[in-house]
Amino acid sequence: MDWQAMVEEVEQGYIAPVYLFYGSEGYLKERALKILKKKLIPPETGDFDYQELDGRELTGAEVIMLAATLPAMAERRLVVIKDPAGEIWQDEDFLKYLTKPEPATCLVLVVNGSIDKRLKAVKEINSTGRVVECSPLQGEDLAAWLIKEARQEGYNLPPATALILARAGGGDLRQARNELDKAMAYTGKPGTITPATVQALIPEIEAENTIFQLVDALGNRKPELAIGFLRQLLERGEAPLGIVAMLARQLRLIYRAHLGGDKRNLAARLGVKPFVARKVAAQARNFSLPVAGQALEELLKVDTALKTGQGEAGPLLEQAIWTIIAMGEH
Repeated sequence: MDWQAMVEEVEQGYIAPVYLFYGSEGYLKERALKILKKKLIPPETGDFDYQELDGRELTGAEVIMLAATLPAMAERRLVVIKDPAGEIWQDEDFLKYLTKPEPATCLVLVVNGSIDKRLKAVKEINSTGRVVECSPLQGEDLAAWLIKEARQEGYNLPPATALILARAGGGDLRQARNELDKAMAYTGKPGTITPATVQALIPEIEAENTIFQLVDALGNRKPELAIGFLRQLLERGEAPLGIVAMLARQLRLIYRAHLGGDKRNLAARLGVKPFVARKVAAQARNFSLPVAGQALEELLKVDTALKTGQGEAGPLLEQAIWTIIAMGEH
C-alpha cells in the first residue's frame, strides 16, 4: 500500500491495529504519524495514550507489553516504535502477537529504508494490518501531490505551477511543501497560484537546481550541456561571482564527502538538507577527491580574474568548464 492510499483509508475512518512504515521519505512518515495521532488521541487527553520509542533499545517482549497495555483516556493507544531491532522481527512471541494484535492499540513500526518483505513478521502485518511504502515522489507524481495539498488548503495549483514547485524542491517533499506554503502565503487568500508568483518567490532555488544540473554535466563530461546551463544562469541575471560561489560550494561539498565518515549521516556531516546530500553523494561518484580539489583551484582563478577585471564573465567561466572537464578525463 502506498502512503496516499493509507491516508485516504484513515480519513475515511479505518485505522488498522498495526502498521509498518518503510522507505526513505521521512517527511511522509512524519505526516502519516501526525494524521494517526490526530485521529486517535484527543487533544484534551494529552499524551497519556501516545508513546514513541527507539526500537533499537527494545526487545520483542517489551514491544508486546507496550502494545498490550490498555488505553487510559482515549479509545485507543498509539504506540510508535522507530527503527525496530533486528531480533524483534524474529521474536516468536512478537510474531504470535501480530497474528492477533490488540484492537485497543495502534502499533506503528517505522523503518528507515527498505524492508525484506519475505520476513514472516512483514507478511503477518500485511495480513492483519497495513504495510505502507513511504518513498520519494518525483516529477509528475510530486506535482500531483502538491496539487492535492494545495486543493486541501483551498487553493488552485495548475499543473505548470506544480511542476515548477516540484523542481524547486529538488525532489525533497519537505522542501517542496515549504515552497508551496510560501506561494500560498504570498497569494494571500484562496485562489490560483500562478507560475509567475512561484518564479518570483524562488529564484534562488531555481538557480541552485541549475547549479546541480551544471555540476552533473561537468561530472558527466558534457561541456555543451554544462555551458548551456551556465548561460541560463547568466541570462537570468545571476551575478558571475555568485555563480562561481555556488559552483565552488557544490564542489567543496563533493570534496568533503570524499573525506570519510558515515555516509548514512552525510547530510548532518555536511550541514545540508537531505535532498542536497543525496545530490552530493551522486555527484561525488563523478569527481574524485583530487579532481574536486583541482576544480576548486580553477574556480579560484576565475574568481580572482573577475575581481581584478582580467576578462569577461562568460568566456572565463566557459573556459573553466572546459578545463575542469579535461581534468576528469585523466
